[in-house]
Amino acid sequence: MVLDVFASVQRIIHVTDIKILGADYLYDVLIPLIDQDFSVIGLSDSHSFSLGDIIVEPFVLGWHLSRWDVTFGLGFVMPTGHYESDEPASPGLGYWSGLMTLGASYYFDEQKSWSASVLTRTLVNGEQEDTDITPGSELIVEWGIGKEFRPNNWMIRPGITGTSYWQLSDDSDDLPSANIIADQHKEAHTIGAEVNFFYLPMLFQVNLRYLQEYGVENGPEGSRFVATLTKSF
Repeated sequence: MVLDVFASVQRIIHVTDIKILGADYLYDVLIPLIDQDFSVIGLSDSHSFSLGDIIVEPFVLGWHLSRWDVTFGLGFVMPTGHYESDEPASPGLGYWSGLMTLGASYYFDEQKSWSASVLTRTLVNGEQEDTDITPGSELIVEWGIGKEFRPNNWMIRPGITGTSYWQLSDDSDDLPSANIIADQHKEAHTIGAEVNFFYLPMLFQVNLRYLQEYGVENGPEGSRFVATLTKSF
């Protein structure tokens, strides 16, 4: 079984001048374009390229303290991507999800050059229209440790990074066509390296990240490369 995925994700963030409980209020939207190619040699093949599921976070708070940055957000995932239960390369999941984000970064020195961060996302899923099955709730944890350097007009931060994913509850029913058993929870972990380049005069960032999966249960295992471009205004 081979699954190749290319995703181009546009994220628009607006940080307002509004303060709530001492935090900056912001909101954002993520719009993914996904190219997936799924094949089982000699048996089947599925390919798609289209809009994926859009994520909207209308309520996000960010606190910035001397040694801590903390964020809390509420949002939802819209089933805007096409989904068919018999198409493994479907770019969408076919159901609404509620999303809660909670994360923090800690700076080990006053210059904020050494940092460690953790970001969690909890998903509570609705019913999948095509199958009438409600997937179990999910927890995603992202973490990283990095060191920042500031040569001339640049901020460069290399580090190590990783993620963990757990399905927290059972699906509402089995889905034999996709080899999904309701009480067999999915789990996956990654570890890798990243480097972030921030060119200060243009307020432009490039983040490069490579992750290798391990400890995968009831799902495909592989590696991923992520390139993120960010322009601040």
